[in-house]
Amino acid sequence: MKLAEIAEWLDSTLETSRFNDVSNNGVQLSRRGDEVNLVAFAVDASAASVAAAVKVGAQLLVVHHGISWGGGIKHISGGVYNVVRAAMDGDLAIYASHLPLDANPKVGNNAELARKYKLRKISPAFNYHGNVIGLVGTDPKGRKIGVCSGGAGEFAEEAKNLGCEEYVTGEASWGDVIAAENAGMKMTLLGHYETETLGVKALACAMAKALKVKTQFVGRE
Repeated sequence: MKLAEIAEWLDSTLETSRFNDVSNNGVQLSRRGDEVNLVAFAVDASAASVAAAVKVGAQLLVVHHGISWGGGIKHISGGVYNVVRAAMDGDLAIYASHLPLDANPKVGNNAELARKYKLRKISPAFNYHGNVIGLVGTDPKGRKIGVCSGGAGEFAEEAKNLGCEEYVTGEASWGDVIAAENAGMKMTLLGHYETETLGVKALACAMAKALKVKTQFVGRE
């Protein structure tokens, strides 16, 4: 399958264009060839994940955290150079999806977190720079729980105001921990990386099913 076809499917499935994101979502690094037989998936476009993707023979690496943010890459040096060089040596393209993958109602990190907690009566919550990315729902015990993957400790007090008995995220600053305590909000931290493997893996499965292309999660191997 062509790289452009896969990128188009990702853009459409994740509704990339509707998000105002600090990440420059989409194909951040192209490749010499245009045929893709294996798509690798990882949370981060790190030197380790690029090496793992090349090792398994992938032509495309889809990640949650890419290499281009805000105004783009200003200097290809240091760690950025190592990632770009490794990808180019392996003729590996990189596609990134940050907030679109957090928020997607079918395969997003937070949709998967909601499934993990078996939440029902789910509604969107937690506005991050104009993008609603989290969810609130009711667990099997009838408790209202808020979920927002990654480093979203800042929403704990908002979760309390929404009537949640527990707020689940990946990590929080110490200030956010104290703010949650002060508000009487139980906050559960599952790990930034751990909460963001969920949507990445779900997206890999959805792509394999929809496009009949081979996919593989390579993580941080």
